[in-house]
Amino acid sequence: MAKRRAASEPEKGNWLDTYADMVTLLLCFFVLLYSASSVDETKWQYIYQSFTSSGTYVNPFVMDEQPNNNATESNGNAESPPNPNQGGTTSEEIEGLPSDFNELYSYLKTTVDENELSNFVHLEQTPTRIFIRFDNTIMFDGNSAVLKESGKQALNKLMPGIKAVNSYIKSCTVSGHTAKAISEVNDWDLSAARASSVVKYMDYNLCVDSEKFTVEGKACYTPIADNDTPEGRAQNRRVEIMIVRDKLDTESQAVIDDILKYEYRLTGADTDPYERDDTSQNTSEDKNVANQIIDQLESKYENNGGDGESDTGNAGPTYQPSYTGIPTDILTSVPETTEE
Repeated sequence: MAKRRAASEPEKGNWLDTYADMVTLLLCFFVLLYSASSVDETKWQYIYQSFTSSGTYVNPFVMDEQPNNNATESNGNAESPPNPNQGGTTSEEIEGLPSDFNELYSYLKTTVDENELSNFVHLEQTPTRIFIRFDNTIMFDGNSAVLKESGKQALNKLMPGIKAVNSYIKSCTVSGHTAKAISEVNDWDLSAARASSVVKYMDYNLCVDSEKFTVEGKACYTPIADNDTPEGRAQNRRVEIMIVRDKLDTESQAVIDDILKYEYRLTGADTDPYERDDTSQNTSEDKNVANQIIDQLESKYENNGGDGESDTGNAGPTYQPSYTGIPTDILTSVPETTEE
C-alpha cells in the first residue's frame, strides 16, 4: 500500500504582500516624477494625432516647428522666438511686456523695429483700437492658406505683448484679403481660410480668449492700393488684425468719432453738441449723426416698391402687414370714430 504523502507545511511569510508594496511604491514614485515635470504640448499633439490618424495627418496649426532641437542648435539663431506654451521666455522679455492697453502699441512698434519687420508688418493706432497689417509675402504662399514659418515667427514676436493685456481686450478680428486677379482658388474661400489659419495659430498659443476672436474673409473687395499694378496687387494681398480695447471713455469726442468711423462707417461726423454749429448751412461735413446714419441707410438700401407702382423690387416682394396675422385693413386704414 502506497504511503500517504505528508501534508505540505504552511509557507513561512507572505511574499506577495511585499511584492505588492514594492510595486505600489514604484507607482507612487513615477506619479511624483510626472507631477513635477512639464508636458510638451507640441509633442503630445504629435503623439495623439499619430495614434488617432495612423500617422497620416498632422495638424499644421498645433506646433511652432518640428520637434527637432538639433535644427535650432545648428543654425545658431539666438533671436528665434520661443513658443509661449513651451516656456523659454527670459526675465528681460517679461519685464518689457505691456501692463495695459495703452502700452501695447509701443511694445508692438518696438518689437517690429528691433526685429526688422517694418517692411512686412504695419501698425496703426486709434483711440479705440490697434491695427496690425501683415504683408502676404511672409504669411502665405500663392493660392495657399498654410501659414508659412516666417509668418509664425512674426506672430511669435508680437503675441507675448497681446497676451499680456488680454484682460484689456474686448475683441480681436482677423480679416483676410486677396487681390483682384485671375486665380484658380475662390477669393472668398482663400481670404477666409487665411484669416482662419492665423486665428487657429494665435488661439493655440493662448494669445487671446477664444470667444474674443472673429474671422472675416473679405476677398478682393476692400483694396488699399491699385489692383492694376503688380505693386498694388501685392499690397492688397494681406492679413489684418484689429484689436479693440475693452473699456472706453464714451465721453471722449475722439472715442465717439472713432466708433462712428469703424463701426458705423461714418466719416467727418461732428457729434459734440457744444462744438457743432447747427446754424450753419447743412453740408455733408457738419450734418448731425442721425442725418448721416439716415443718409447712409438710404444709400445702402434702395427704395423697394415704395413708389406705389409695384410691390416688387430687386429684393423681392415688400413686407405685407397681413404677415403678422392682423387683418390688413386694421393696419392700413384709419379707424373710424364711433360714438358710445
